[in-house]
Amino acid sequence: MSVCPSTALPDRLAPIETPWHVRFGAWVAESRAHRVICLVLGIWLLNAFDLALTLLAHSQGVLDEENPLARMLLGMGTPSIVLFKIGLVLIGTHPLLRYRHARVTELGTLVILVAYALLAVHWQECYKLYTLQMSSEIHMAEMSIITGVGP
Repeated sequence: MSVCPSTALPDRLAPIETPWHVRFGAWVAESRAHRVICLVLGIWLLNAFDLALTLLAHSQGVLDEENPLARMLLGMGTPSIVLFKIGLVLIGTHPLLRYRHARVTELGTLVILVAYALLAVHWQECYKLYTLQMSSEIHMAEMSIITGVGP
């Protein structure tokens, strides 16, 4: 019978490797700081999603940016708005990471994450309306070609 070198137990009694998702769940549950780190990662992910959709909507001509600074940066090109957004998110999340052990930080980070999640839902609704509008315009164009009635 061989012996497991790390625990000096027989192979049949050696500890079973815990799956990564179980270890990750335990890590998150073990500390408020760990939860804040995960929430901040979610904020960064949703901000990247927002940036990508902003750039896509701007390139398709469907976006009328209301923020004057963002409008100016969009006019200057993609790198300027990307650097602005990254800088803004890094500056905004720095205090959250610095004070991640505080209860109010966990709550505040959760509120920010929910706000960005609602923004993601808003983007989805905007694209649904855009798709409906475009399909309606295509249908109207097809009908004018078929009937021979043009503008």
